[in-house]
Amino acid sequence: MDFSLTAEQKEIQNLARDFTRNEIAPTQLQMDEDHDFPYELWRKWSQLGMAGMMIPEQYGGSGIDPLTYILALEEVATESNTFALIWQVHVLVSEMFRKFASEEQKDYWLPIYAKGEKLAAFALTEAGAGSDSYGMTTKAELEGNQWTINGNKIFISNAGTDISDGTVLMAVTGTRDDGKKEISSFIIPQDADGYTLGQSFRKMAWHGMDNRELVFEDCRIPAGNIMGERGAGLRQALGGLNLGRIAFGAIATGLIRGCLEESLVYTKERHQFGNPLSSYQLTQAKLANMACGMESARRLTHYAAYLFSNGLECKKEAAMAKLFSTQRSTEAAMDAFQLHGGSAFMEDTKVNRFYREAKILEIGEGTNEIQQIYIARELSR
Repeated sequence: MDFSLTAEQKEIQNLARDFTRNEIAPTQLQMDEDHDFPYELWRKWSQLGMAGMMIPEQYGGSGIDPLTYILALEEVATESNTFALIWQVHVLVSEMFRKFASEEQKDYWLPIYAKGEKLAAFALTEAGAGSDSYGMTTKAELEGNQWTINGNKIFISNAGTDISDGTVLMAVTGTRDDGKKEISSFIIPQDADGYTLGQSFRKMAWHGMDNRELVFEDCRIPAGNIMGERGAGLRQALGGLNLGRIAFGAIATGLIRGCLEESLVYTKERHQFGNPLSSYQLTQAKLANMACGMESARRLTHYAAYLFSNGLECKKEAAMAKLFSTQRSTEAAMDAFQLHGGSAFMEDTKVNRFYREAKILEIGEGTNEIQQIYIARELSR
């Protein structure tokens, strides 16, 4: 099997690496402290064509394949999970538009997403509906030529910034023949009547990323704002979540790499009992485990991205990439914290931030327990 990268993949990987080092790294601490969305970083990133990386060229995007996107995403996550997640959500929703939206919807939304002029968001989670999507209570009723939506969403990323628009909402539209809820997807303009931004949240990490509650009180949108077929919402969400889970694999791999790079430098410089920490076998074991976890996570993630890029079934592989990579990233963050000792307890250190960021990766894009269920179910087919 050929593991070599193409010239284009190397070019984009290097572009992402340089931007991360020169633009993101110097501002990450301020982002973490101020909790402000990085508008200027997003503008510069978009000017490089990265906001529209996977959007087809006919809509103003770069038309880059998912594997190349995954390579770039790891580079960003090595320094900033926050910025990586902002980008990841935008790309995921753009891909949903590409796959499921009408031509009219694509013609309007994809060009402005490709330029980064507007930021995409995906509203699925509710207070009583996380892993169990059928627990959803947000409802949409068709009344003449309008949908009327009522309900609340929670922990929604990217939806409350000054440039957010076109949020993809999942809502119940009826009951299926089998008695389960019929769920459909809708495009919500930011200025829709009856749509308001609820509370934002104080989080332990991802401080520059907007996460908040969305409130729909007799929110009215045109009938044409449904995305794809009525009742196809969960199928569309799953298609998006496959890419999202692969992306989480890349983000987790980047976090492991960040932990390893910081730990390699620190353990060479830090001396105890007359020797550098790196000379002790217990230290070496932690570093070796991080390196093995990073390479294994990367291979699983790249294979899932390869399958996705070629239109092949990848539900199991995407779940494996997400599960394994995020487990290893949590372990790497704990080991890096331990190696850095008291300095890691200081909030302005990278390792402290990595430690805070790691755990949520085991929860977002479907909890790791859900991934285990998916994997076991696929194995038993």
